Amino acid sequence: MNKFWRYAAIILLCASIAGCAGMQRKFARKKKQEEKPLPIVTTYDYAKEQRVDELYKKRFLFWKSWQGELIDRMGDGYKKRTECYYELMQNLLEMQKYLNDQKYNELGVFITEIKSVDPAVKKIDLRGSEQYRITQVLEKTKRLIDKRFSYTKVKDFLELRK
Repeated sequence: MNKFWRYAAIILLCASIAGCAGMQRKFARKKKQEEKPLPIVTTYDYAKEQRVDELYKKRFLFWKSWQGELIDRMGDGYKKRTECYYELMQNLLEMQKYLNDQKYNELGVFITEIKSVDPAVKKIDLRGSEQYRITQVLEKTKRLIDKRFSYTKVKDFLELRK
């Protein structure tokens, strides 16, 4: 009988320590989750002219930095030259999209001039004379585009082309 009370005391002690919280959680009702309200998104309709101005300024700044980078990297590997050339052309073509017909054609002349050095820029090994010639073309076009197509010069000629 002494063993029985000992086992009973151990069982009662274990039950009191462990408790029945697990059982209560298992059979307790779960609260209904309330639906959260959807967030309210406010959009602003900026004027078309303002968007075009900002987009042109951004592309002009990107073009200027990429062309400067290409001029500085003419002595580097062809991969970096090719990347710089690709980026400057993308930004020039984007700039061109925001110009009216007159300025569009004017910028087209410079784009054609820069495209003339395309095969040489992408060559793996450039000779010194080729590097010099390409650098001269890039510096000249950069100077002229910067002078004629800065935002202050073309702000009256901006429009969005489709």
